[in-house]
Amino acid sequence: MIEFEDMRAEHAAKIAEIERQSFAQPWSERQIRELADDPRAIARVRIENGEPVAYYSLYNICGEGYINDLAVAPEHRGRGLGNAIMQDMLYAASLAGMTALTLEVRASNAPARALYEKFGFVAKGERKNFYEDKEDAVIYWKN
Repeated sequence: MIEFEDMRAEHAAKIAEIERQSFAQPWSERQIRELADDPRAIARVRIENGEPVAYYSLYNICGEGYINDLAVAPEHRGRGLGNAIMQDMLYAASLAGMTALTLEVRASNAPARALYEKFGFVAKGERKNFYEDKEDAVIYWKN
């Protein structure tokens, strides 16, 4: 099993770099540092050779989890870390008593959508022009 640990503010610079490599609208280092210190969030990272290589975060909102963010560093993709993120996240959500999880994902992000569907997430709607570049988001839920 691939192990994750709690995200700390000291991970923010490397996570911000992964964000810039992964997303058109990346989270800033400041936002990541704040997330790591937020007691309402579950934020976890995979560390290899002293550096974050994968991470995720979610909030517990009235017993339901809202998935904020997850990514794997480009040079570490294809090694099963996406599956490991999902397994760790589902376990952490269960321990926190969450009864459902939700997220938005770009309609064009086929690899992410396939990963969510593999773990039982179901597309339940869309948000038109959700992203700054006007791309639609697909809303996924898992009960």
